[in-house]
Amino acid sequence: MKFYIEDVLVCFPYEYIYPEQLEYMTELKKGLDRQGHILLEMPSGTGKTISLLSLLVAYVRHRKEDRRRVVYCTRTVEEMTKTMHELQKLVACWEREGHPLADFRGVCLSARKNLCIEPSVAGALHLPEVDAACRRKTAPWATENRCTFFDTLEDQAVELPCGVYDLDTIRDFGESRNVCPYFLVRRAIPTANIIVHSYLYMVDPSISSVVREHMDERAIIVMDEGHNVDDVCIEAMSMVVTKRDAAEARDQNMKSLHQAVDAMKSTNRQRLQEEYDQLVNGLAMSRAAQRAGAEGPRAEQQLAVPADLAEEAVPGNIRQAAHFVTFLQRLSDFMFRLVNRITRPYVAEPLVFLTKVKEECSIDIRHLRFVSERLRILLNTLQVAESHRFRHISNIAHMFATLGMHFSDDRFERPGFVVVCEPHDPSRPNVPDPVVRLVCVDASLAVRNVFGFFKSVVLTSGTLSPLDIYPKILSFQPVVSKSFRMTLSRKCIAPVIVTRSSEQTQLGSDELSSSFKVRLQRNAQESVSRAYATLLKDLAQTVPDGIVCFFTGYQYMSEVMLQWHGDGTLDALAQHKLIFVETQGVQETSVALANYRTACDIGRGAIFMSIARGKIAEGIDFDRHYGRAVVMFGVPFLPPTDEPLRQRMQWMESCLGISESEYRNFDAVREASQCIGRVLRNKTDYGMMILVDRRFALNDKRKKFPNWIQQCFKENTNLSVDSAVSVARNFFREMAQPWDHIKDLGTTLYNIDTLRSRGLEAPQELSYQPQPQDAPALVLELPDDTDRLVAAPEPTGKKRSRTE
Repeated sequence: MKFYIEDVLVCFPYEYIYPEQLEYMTELKKGLDRQGHILLEMPSGTGKTISLLSLLVAYVRHRKEDRRRVVYCTRTVEEMTKTMHELQKLVACWEREGHPLADFRGVCLSARKNLCIEPSVAGALHLPEVDAACRRKTAPWATENRCTFFDTLEDQAVELPCGVYDLDTIRDFGESRNVCPYFLVRRAIPTANIIVHSYLYMVDPSISSVVREHMDERAIIVMDEGHNVDDVCIEAMSMVVTKRDAAEARDQNMKSLHQAVDAMKSTNRQRLQEEYDQLVNGLAMSRAAQRAGAEGPRAEQQLAVPADLAEEAVPGNIRQAAHFVTFLQRLSDFMFRLVNRITRPYVAEPLVFLTKVKEECSIDIRHLRFVSERLRILLNTLQVAESHRFRHISNIAHMFATLGMHFSDDRFERPGFVVVCEPHDPSRPNVPDPVVRLVCVDASLAVRNVFGFFKSVVLTSGTLSPLDIYPKILSFQPVVSKSFRMTLSRKCIAPVIVTRSSEQTQLGSDELSSSFKVRLQRNAQESVSRAYATLLKDLAQTVPDGIVCFFTGYQYMSEVMLQWHGDGTLDALAQHKLIFVETQGVQETSVALANYRTACDIGRGAIFMSIARGKIAEGIDFDRHYGRAVVMFGVPFLPPTDEPLRQRMQWMESCLGISESEYRNFDAVREASQCIGRVLRNKTDYGMMILVDRRFALNDKRKKFPNWIQQCFKENTNLSVDSAVSVARNFFREMAQPWDHIKDLGTTLYNIDTLRSRGLEAPQELSYQPQPQDAPALVLELPDDTDRLVAAPEPTGKKRSRTE
């Protein structure tokens, strides 16, 4: 299918297209024309990814003279793979329609572990081990057991042919040509039209230069699944130093550095002198060398220098390797003393913390901004391939460098950080080790340069409501901001809110609630668990195939399932469906998920118990029979005792005007929407969305659900368990009836024939004008003598013939 949106010819690789897809592409083009940032919320299961790619490829092709390129950011490898598969279909569609995309390259950028084909390296279990093994075999000073794939790529100067390459395709190409896929992809970045990679390549300061230095301001940046962006930014800019980090850095890493520098002095003093000379002239030299070698795989071996340090010289007191190691020793000693002094939780402002560092270490804190990069240069000079062995001191150096970056003239320039000291690591509650956290409370720090430098950044997802939150949190102004509704010919989703048990007791009241307050009351918790059990047992007998249950956390799921085990609920459920549980182990969860799908495939049916914010809640689709119902037990609020989160919310309230309650409700509904959205992947799919907690029915939460979910709530926002089961029976009885999608043509589904039958002849320059209550206008290019038609609402009077 091919058509015009305004003056842009668009190819769409499917036989049918939804009205909301057309409107989505129109709004996207409008934002690109205005060269501004775009915020779009698209219903789940309505082809957001292919709509994005179709318009972006068409737009870049139409405006060849602008030489615009696309950087497409996702979160997981699975999402990355799906995107590349859609792009492959799209490129093939252009070929079929007689408009082949000449010199088009789409590449997928990922870590060594996902691209390496050297058996001795790829076989390592953990990412740091893979990176270290790769560096041992590719470092310029390595002379034995070198990677032949790496050397072949360098010697033969192999280029990546035109085409679309996902991870499997690029690995296959590397094996066929005996070259390294990991470095081949990096060589292809300067000439690629579309680059797909993780958010981290855009927001993490330590690796953002890999792609961004090859892009100019005209590049179009897409952040798909954009509801995650603020959390990714916070995570990328925050860091933690544990008691073990401090001890290993002081006792092992610093000892090794001292020994390595002394050994270098006695064997190769010239190398240390060359390093010193380079630093005297400033880091700009290494920056230039890195750019000069960007075409070859050895460019990665050059010094990776942040842009804001590239024109500055390293201070004199840390240029000499021995002096710098002494400087670093003081910092590691300070951190060791600090961690061991922590007996109670407390929060320190960055300036106060840096002043303490200055007093105890007798250093100029303005020099801290260079410490992380200086350490990286030193490890390179010392020819250390296993840099992960120095991860403890590197972690400390990175923390001090981040603080130093924002310090100038005895003041802290950006109040977007706090230092949190805690006597126990919240991520490991059973381990009584203190930690020091540098907590980023301003998510915009990670993307401020992205929104400030690039003209067009597209933030899109199925769960962005309310749309005014993200521009505040990420500090940008969109020129287009819109949430789309879902056009439905049949009610293929049935969201309901269960507020009462069968005994008409309100879930969430003083007697029954999933809140932390009531969970501490044994009788109340047992009543809630019994209500959950009654609902789930009835659903197990009503819902065909798979049911996915989400709890608010591992601890809450354990409490509920322990009671279910004691009262026989699990045995009763097993009579109807097999039960699988998400654990904190990745391998165990993967096996459980595979077995869950098998049970659904063979008709046995299954229930998958998982948690919000877990491995299953993001990026795993439960389409078709894998997810006929999703049950959300409780409101997935963030933990109220998490100190870094409290600091972030205090900052947002004082600087952005977003109150703590507003953000908590926004985040909880966002997560709940992501969980229940797993059930629907396209309009031929169907499933129930069951939210079990009275608090979901309150306006401050219900109104924050995306429009496409709110439009289907109707009267089902205050149901008892019995009523919800009755709704489920009626829903699945209706879904079991034969359904012919042909009946939807012209209303909620378009194809070429229906558009032609409803269309009028139109000139090429006719603009796309969506109608508020009917099918959007659409300019088409058809294969017959009528080159272009526009789909419009039927006229109210006599219908005109084509000849008229």
